[in-house]
Amino acid sequence: MLRNPVGGVLFAFMVYFSSFMGLIFILGPSLPLMLVKPKWYRWFNDKAIGFWLHVAPALLELVHGMKVVISGDKPIVTDTALIVMNHRCHFDWMFYWSVLMRYGKLCYLRIVMKDILRHIPGIGWGMQGAMYLFLKRHWEQDEVYLNTVLDYFKDLNYPIQLMIFPEGTNLDEKSQPRSESYARKNNLPIYKHVLHPRVRGFIHCVEKLRKATKRLDAVYDVTIGYDEDYCYKEQDIITGNFPKEIHFHIQRYTTSELPSEYTSLEEWLVKRWAEKEERLKRFYESENKGFCPPGEETNQDTHDKEETTVKRVMTISLIFFVIVTIAAFFLLYRFVYARWYLFAFVVMYTVQNVIGFGMDKVQLLIHQKKISKL
Repeated sequence: MLRNPVGGVLFAFMVYFSSFMGLIFILGPSLPLMLVKPKWYRWFNDKAIGFWLHVAPALLELVHGMKVVISGDKPIVTDTALIVMNHRCHFDWMFYWSVLMRYGKLCYLRIVMKDILRHIPGIGWGMQGAMYLFLKRHWEQDEVYLNTVLDYFKDLNYPIQLMIFPEGTNLDEKSQPRSESYARKNNLPIYKHVLHPRVRGFIHCVEKLRKATKRLDAVYDVTIGYDEDYCYKEQDIITGNFPKEIHFHIQRYTTSELPSEYTSLEEWLVKRWAEKEERLKRFYESENKGFCPPGEETNQDTHDKEETTVKRVMTISLIFFVIVTIAAFFLLYRFVYARWYLFAFVVMYTVQNVIGFGMDKVQLLIHQKKISKL
């Protein structure tokens, strides 16, 4: 199943260049819509990026043989939701795409990420256009930015699925000792499988999203576990060291089940993380990995989308973006105008990286000017 450097390079090449060429030759021509028809631009951008997000799960499951096991509550497609997940490795957010392929719509997913990721050519630039949320970890700046982005989605009546990682960073050989030191200083339990969560960002998102009626339907508490208790990093992807199995346990909490007070919300999240620690301890200590007893996992036949349909969509999207990537390279090789077009886009995005003003902020500025005229 290509679990070797050849498969790793194939995965990295396909994901990166399909995103880069898709950004330039599919999303690029739609940029004028941002100025004249922002809603049309949002719709087209969501559909195009949502379709591209199928590529990574397709490669992982169809080419590299990764198995996905889902247990717990069945997510509701129409939910406007906040998704909180433990952060075991660098790619937890990408692996969750396999869940949304079966239970939701990838086009509505937005992820809170480190600000530095916005600068990655291709993927980072595309996430700017998609309005992913990039934080600098300076709360005074991040709070204003978060409010502006969430207001943008609220004004659009957008069924956002917002994913955040309350731990702030992934669990590895550097972060775990720091978490243990923090726990000892604050008389907290020592965790082995999770880090102690940071509550401020979570509480802010909950309070901001549920201020408007029906803007927050539920919070999804997702626990992710792997066949090995290991932090997968970029070098693992390149060498083809992909997880063989990924398990997701999902618990859905409606807005009415959430506390209303700040302190109570903090306690609620801390309790969820204590439960995750115990759940993951049982998971990794068991001989047969799983969050539920055998036979109680979410059955493949109960998915909103039949498994055959999921595999078909994966195959179609993979073929489509293989064709797009090949066609883009051909255009660049054959036509000088295509090369000048690519050069212009690279310069534009490079300049915006230097000045720190991305396509996400352009959209916010256009939206705010429109709202101010109403």
